[in-house]
Amino acid sequence: MGEAKKEAKDDAAPNLGQAISGRILVAEDNKAIKNMVSRFLEFIGFEVVLGGNGLEALSPFLNASFDLVLTDLDMPFMDGWGLTSCIKEKSPDTPVVLMTGEDRETVFRNLERRPVDSVIFKPFALKDLQSTIQGALELRR
Repeated sequence: MGEAKKEAKDDAAPNLGQAISGRILVAEDNKAIKNMVSRFLEFIGFEVVLGGNGLEALSPFLNASFDLVLTDLDMPFMDGWGLTSCIKEKSPDTPVVLMTGEDRETVFRNLERRPVDSVIFKPFALKDLQSTIQGALELRR
């Protein structure tokens, strides 16, 4: 059993030996998802700042720099589209990754008019989240 857990851990973060670091702002209203994503990102080397919705996430973004923003789409007070617009207005080069359980067709149709850099659909595997984030960060460099 211990060996299976080790393999799963290795699969989730295959390049822990490489320098993975940076600051990520996570906006997510679902506590369980927010905590799981936060712990995983910290595990692979990121500093994480959390917001429970778009408005809560906007304040730290306006007062500090982030390498990437990971936002849920459907949140109270300010949704992911609104947060993305504010982020891109202030910092056009900051990558924004949208997490959503919404219908793919609807999301892709809206992406044509929105400045989101990448989308990951819920439910997702942690290794897919890691590769999506790394891909968005690579585009920035």
